[in-house]
Amino acid sequence: MDRFLKRKAPVSSSDLEPSTSSSTSTSAERVVEASIKTRKRQYDDSYLSYGFNCTGVSSCPLPMCLICGMKLSNEAMVPSKLKRHLTTNHPSLASKGPEYFIRLKSQHKQQEQVMMKSAKVSEKALEASYLVAEIEAKAKKPHTIAETVILPACTAIVNKMLGPQAAKETAKVPLSDSTIGRRINDMSADIENLVFEKIRSTGKFSLQVDESTDISGHAQLLANVRFIDEDHIMETFFFCKPIPEKTSGEEIYRVTTEYLEQGGLSWKNCISVCTDGAAAMMGSAKGFISRVRVQNPTVRNTHCFLHREALVAKTLPKELSDVLDGAVNIVNDIKMRPLKTRLFSILCTEMGAEHHSLLLHNAVHWLSRGKVLDGVYELREEIRTFLIGQSSAYAELMEDTQWCAKLAYLADIFRHVNELSAKMQGKEENLLTSSDKLRGFRSKLTLWRSFVEQGSLEMFPLCNAHSNGSTRSDLISQHLQILDERFSHYFPSEAFAEFDWVRNPWSSCALDSSKALPLAAQEQLAEIREDRTLQIKFQDVALDTFWVSLNSEYTVISSTAIAILLPFSTTYLCELSFSSLTYIKNEYRERLRAVDQELRVCLSSIPARIERLCKSSQAQVSH
Repeated sequence: MDRFLKRKAPVSSSDLEPSTSSSTSTSAERVVEASIKTRKRQYDDSYLSYGFNCTGVSSCPLPMCLICGMKLSNEAMVPSKLKRHLTTNHPSLASKGPEYFIRLKSQHKQQEQVMMKSAKVSEKALEASYLVAEIEAKAKKPHTIAETVILPACTAIVNKMLGPQAAKETAKVPLSDSTIGRRINDMSADIENLVFEKIRSTGKFSLQVDESTDISGHAQLLANVRFIDEDHIMETFFFCKPIPEKTSGEEIYRVTTEYLEQGGLSWKNCISVCTDGAAAMMGSAKGFISRVRVQNPTVRNTHCFLHREALVAKTLPKELSDVLDGAVNIVNDIKMRPLKTRLFSILCTEMGAEHHSLLLHNAVHWLSRGKVLDGVYELREEIRTFLIGQSSAYAELMEDTQWCAKLAYLADIFRHVNELSAKMQGKEENLLTSSDKLRGFRSKLTLWRSFVEQGSLEMFPLCNAHSNGSTRSDLISQHLQILDERFSHYFPSEAFAEFDWVRNPWSSCALDSSKALPLAAQEQLAEIREDRTLQIKFQDVALDTFWVSLNSEYTVISSTAIAILLPFSTTYLCELSFSSLTYIKNEYRERLRAVDQELRVCLSSIPARIERLCKSSQAQVSH
């Protein structure tokens, strides 16, 4: 029992002291061991005698064998372990002196420099591949031309100018058919993403939409876009998408909407849509515009100025219409057979004519009518001689003095109409610039009519030179009046003056034209008119740049002006895109599928970020 009680007796503090001291000693040993483990061994130059060089970061260097390239752990960076590796894995070199390993280290450095140089050449070759693909796309050439023509030509030039070694470097540029295709797809995707980013950042945009059929019979829908880019208005190619079924307003709306949603855009931010006026585009019930207005009732619909001007020019009095039809029939009679065309060309050469052929009239091409009439009138003597020799009934027309006088007038007036059309066929055309040109032409029509009534035909040089009493001034005056009336019908005069405050806020008519604006806009316009600094700036910068720069200070009036400057006035860019499409997808490449990518790289106003693409491509390869 006593023995049991002794065991249960409490333990004194003195009995615990030895135990506490032992625990403290153990923890200190652990700290020392941990510090030893975290300490990294450093490389010493003497380790080179064992065939080891240093690699890795300075905080944790690793020994690397110069013979086999094997890397050991940092813990192995001790002479005994390094020597054991040498004697075990490379016994035949264990007796080599330090000079051997110094020489081996020097060889390794030379190899690294060669590898670095090769890597730099590869980077340059990759960038050169993108540049060649971009040049090829802008030239609308087949992908195979890079490998079959461009590369051999560059190699031959470099070999002659810089020597065989430089020619070998040129040959390293990858330019195969499939490679060029990938490069174009990469650049197209980069441009597309950049355009989407810019539009999303600014919000508002306007579209120019048109459809046509390519050489393989597939319907293609083309669109160009205009938006604010930093301090100015940018316009660029948007997309080219096939329409699988009917070219109806529903299909056009579906294809366009899907593309907008792909880029995170909405119809609510679209200010205007410019079309050619076809039923599928402007139909009141099922047209493309009517479907867009379901999503955005405020969207502006602009009927292309060029198409409207072509409709105006088609209106002719019957006498002049008969002359135009007769001229077209004469051209068709001569051009319908190759033999007649060759004989007529020989006759023109023998008679000393400047031109030896005639142009066919095409109702789709706006400028063809005036050029056809110019050619017929210029070669009228040669045509008359040829038709008489062919015993053609049209010879009587060429011998009729009055008929030739009317032909001369038509050639003159359509030359003026063509000049107006050509002025509106350009980039950066908007409602203001196009309407100003139309107003100028209408003013000239009034002026010409007054001169004709006075008996002067000075503005029509061919008609004036041909006139010998056979020219009918009343017929010319009637046609000029008809033209003026048709212009009034297709281009209402009130639409021309309501935007004068946008053209020049300090003009005398700016206040009158701005009365329809909301009060907030009129107040900001009044402040702008009294700002002399802005008036000086207005004279030094472009119109769009001026109004965009005011967006932060005068938001209401700036947004209103931008909404007037953003809309397209013509579908010229779409027509230009169709011309490029016809050139790219020709009879030799009618099975080409990636037309959208080709056209984007070819026509985009925004270049691809090639350096960024090269870095991305190299990063993918390294991973």
